[in-house]
Amino acid sequence: MEKLTNINVIKNLLMAHSRTDNAKKEFGQNFLVSEHVLEQIVEAAEISDQDTIVEIGPGLGVLTRELCLRAKKVISIEKDRDMLKILDTTIMKDTPGTQAKITIINEDALRWNPEANPLTTGKPYKLVANLPYNVATAIIHNFLVKSAYTKTKPTLIVVLVQKEVADKACATWGDHNVLSLTLQPFATLKVISDVSPGSFYPSPKVTSSILKITPRAIPLLPQELFATYFKLIHSTFTQKRKTLPNGLQSIIPKKDIPALLIEAGIDPMSRPQHLKLDQWVALATIVDKKAKM
Repeated sequence: MEKLTNINVIKNLLMAHSRTDNAKKEFGQNFLVSEHVLEQIVEAAEISDQDTIVEIGPGLGVLTRELCLRAKKVISIEKDRDMLKILDTTIMKDTPGTQAKITIINEDALRWNPEANPLTTGKPYKLVANLPYNVATAIIHNFLVKSAYTKTKPTLIVVLVQKEVADKACATWGDHNVLSLTLQPFATLKVISDVSPGSFYPSPKVTSSILKITPRAIPLLPQELFATYFKLIHSTFTQKRKTLPNGLQSIIPKKDIPALLIEAGIDPMSRPQHLKLDQWVALATIVDKKAKM
C-alpha cells in the first residue's frame, strides 16, 4: 500500500486522474500529510471493532484507510465526484477488508441526514473527519445540534478544524461567543492538539486543531427552550460590547428587561460573554414562561 501522506504520491494520484497536482479550492481540500497527526486523530476517536464511523470528505482516503482497518463499518460522504475514482484505487482495491466495511456516498454532508439513512438511523455512530474549513462549523452543527433531540446522534465527534473555530467552540465564561453557546449545551469540547500548516498539502495559511466533542446523553437545554435560547443569544451578541439590556430590547419590552434579568440571577450590567451557560438557560426559561402567560 502506498503512503497516502506522501506528497509525491498525492501529486501522482491527482495527475493520474486527469487533475492538476492541486486540490480543489471550492471543496476546501487540504490533504493530510502528517503520520503523527493521523495517529492523534485515530487515538482520540477511541475506535473499536464494533464502531460505525461516519467520515466527511475522505479525499484521497488517508484517514479513511485507518478507519477501515479499525472499525466495523465506515460511511464516507464525499461531495467531489473526482475523489470517488481515486478512492476506488486507494481504498477499495489496496486496503484489505475494505469493500465489506465501507459505504461511500456521493453527497453534500450538509444535506445528509443520519436520522433518515438506514445505515445510521437509531444506531450509535462516531463522526471522525478532516473537515473542509469553509463548512466545518455548519457540519458540526448539522451532526451535533440538529440531532441532539433525536434517537440518532453521534456518541463521539473528532474533527480536524481551523484553530480559530476550535478555540471559539471551547471558550468559557468571560469569552463566550455564539459558537460556544451553540455547541456546549449539547456536548463537552476539548482541543487535543494544534496542527501546523505544514501538516497538509497544499499548506493552508492558518493553524488547525484536533477537536474532540463528546455529546451529552441529555442536553443541558430542554427542547422546548431551543428557539427562545437561540433568539436570546443571537440578539445579544450582535451588541456584545454593550450590556445585556441593549441586546435584549429587540425581543423583550425594555421595561420588562431589568426584572427578568434579576429573576434569572443575572446582573443587568453584565455583557453577553460574561454569562455562564446555566445563566443563559435560566434566562431562556424565564423569557419563555413569560411569553406563554
